[in-house]
Amino acid sequence: LLAMVSIYSIQHNTQQNGSYEVMRRELVKIKNSQNKLIRNINNSNKPEMTPINPAKFGGTGFALTANGYLCTNLHVINGADSVYVQNSKGVSFKAKVVYQDPQYDIAIIKIVDQNFSPLSNLPYKLKSSSIGMGENVYTLGFPKDDAVLGEGYVSSKTGHAGDTTAYQVSIPVNPGNSGGPLLDNHGNVIGVISAKENQVDGAAFAVKSKYILEALSAIPQDSLGKKVSQVKKNPLLGLTRTKQIEKIEDYVFMIKVYN
Repeated sequence: LLAMVSIYSIQHNTQQNGSYEVMRRELVKIKNSQNKLIRNINNSNKPEMTPINPAKFGGTGFALTANGYLCTNLHVINGADSVYVQNSKGVSFKAKVVYQDPQYDIAIIKIVDQNFSPLSNLPYKLKSSSIGMGENVYTLGFPKDDAVLGEGYVSSKTGHAGDTTAYQVSIPVNPGNSGGPLLDNHGNVIGVISAKENQVDGAAFAVKSKYILEALSAIPQDSLGKKVSQVKKNPLLGLTRTKQIEKIEDYVFMIKVYN
């Protein structure tokens, strides 16, 4: 009897540990057209190119500042030799990792490409307080080469195994969604998509935005420029979902990792 209980316990724990899956997208199996690797640079005699070898992994990132700081998951860029980000128009820019937080699976990267032009004022802000169960939320990410919308609701105030640093959300996500912003109906960023539960349909996890704000505090203020948390009026408030997405799509990037 004791042996049977031990075997059951080992099997049960193995299933639980294996059910948590990060959402980094493997790109080596995907054949992207060559023209998507070429940078579209206006008024340049020598257009640059992204690395010739195809990217190995990919994910999503979103702007934290107008001058090119982006948030993503650490597991998206972990082990990267080089990182590129691609905007909604298909233009790629070189980036570098400037901050890593293994505890919360957060990374901050910065676009360091001379051809990158600063963004307009951010259309959303980071929410520092928690939201309740049942609130409608959505995310925008890159499980494929075009941005994909996912909609759902907060199903738990805690993440996998009761993790208080994350939400559980009922949203279908796939590899490539990691690092995507999680927004509420008012257009506030409340978290960053990080993983999903394999054994439960539609159960995804998002690290709470509170920990993104903590990561931002580790970056020198004079480098950040205007922080998201300083935006007082939310430009997305009161807009339809379609209009909200039109406002934010230029601030959500596909991330490509080369190693």
